[in-house]
Amino acid sequence: MYKILVSIMAYDNGQSGISDYINNVVYQLSKTNKLDLLILENDLEKFPVKNENINFIKVTHKLSKPIFNMLWHLFIVPFKYDLKKYDFAFLPAGNRRLFCHYPIFTITTFHDLSQFHIAQKYDRFRMFYIRKVIPFFLKKANRIIAVSQATKTDIIKFYKSDSAKITVAYNGYDKQKFNSDPSPKTRQEILNSSKKYILYVSRIEHPGKNHLNLLKAYELLPEAIKMEYNLVCAGGFKERSEEVLDYHKKSSDVANINFTGFFPAEDLVDLYKNASLFVMPSFYEGFGIPLVEAMACNIPVACSNRGPLPEVGGNAVSLFNPDDPKDICQKMINLLNDFQIREELIDNAKARLKFFQWQLHIEKIITLYEGRDEKL
Repeated sequence: MYKILVSIMAYDNGQSGISDYINNVVYQLSKTNKLDLLILENDLEKFPVKNENINFIKVTHKLSKPIFNMLWHLFIVPFKYDLKKYDFAFLPAGNRRLFCHYPIFTITTFHDLSQFHIAQKYDRFRMFYIRKVIPFFLKKANRIIAVSQATKTDIIKFYKSDSAKITVAYNGYDKQKFNSDPSPKTRQEILNSSKKYILYVSRIEHPGKNHLNLLKAYELLPEAIKMEYNLVCAGGFKERSEEVLDYHKKSSDVANINFTGFFPAEDLVDLYKNASLFVMPSFYEGFGIPLVEAMACNIPVACSNRGPLPEVGGNAVSLFNPDDPKDICQKMINLLNDFQIREELIDNAKARLKFFQWQLHIEKIITLYEGRDEKL
């Protein structure tokens, strides 16, 4: 059993892929280790993992603003706390929060560099932080976990990081939650509509998540399909989401397209399992956890052919060009109409899911610490 300092200062109010990652990794690590968690006061009530192996180090909510949070994390944490009482430190969001100095062996997970693939994703200040600040301090970390081979390739390419320091460890999924039997909830109870639906689970962030091309692809579907299937986009509203919502309001299919906002975690499995098709048109991801969750729920998946999505999906997904609404549309038609293709993808997904286990991810973290004296 090790004593580990874990910073969850980039928890995003529990409403992002990174917060989902933090929940799962902390839960798995705490089964066999003692954890001290650095956490903002206003995140404590929302954080779902609490047990006898977890001790919370509360940080004032005054540091909730990203700029203060980032600076405090970089320049105060390494000196304010007695880090040498821990076996090692783990930073689960290295693309967001790092230390300027590493008094003890430190492992950090890096999720993505999609900003280099998607123009105008973030403002100039945030891009300065990503381009200049992060790589300077990331190089000082002892070991880096990349959640996909595509992310590792990006870290090497854009940050000139040492390949030997970077280990690929795929994200997992909550097997207990997503392999469970469907609840008795109906589509009517979940979405206030009895129609079948095509699903996309992602924060509404423009242009990165590519909702506009998905909406355009839906508009191109034959009328018979649109009469039978709605499009449901589930996720919180983030950067430039108003551009997506404005397009939606003007769409001739506005009545068939549903933006749910952030979807409650307790209903998420039912949302997946009642869907007829999952579509992920994102221009670029670091990994793509919703893709794996959809695969676990036995629904066919069509996704972008960019970044790690083909790597993660393998032979269990149908790929399309995310720039081409016609291609997205055609892949949706194929999977909605062709039973044989649907079943083939679902069967392939069952075999592929073995690669996505949180326990395997945790084992790599511990192995990196235990092999810390190995020469790079």
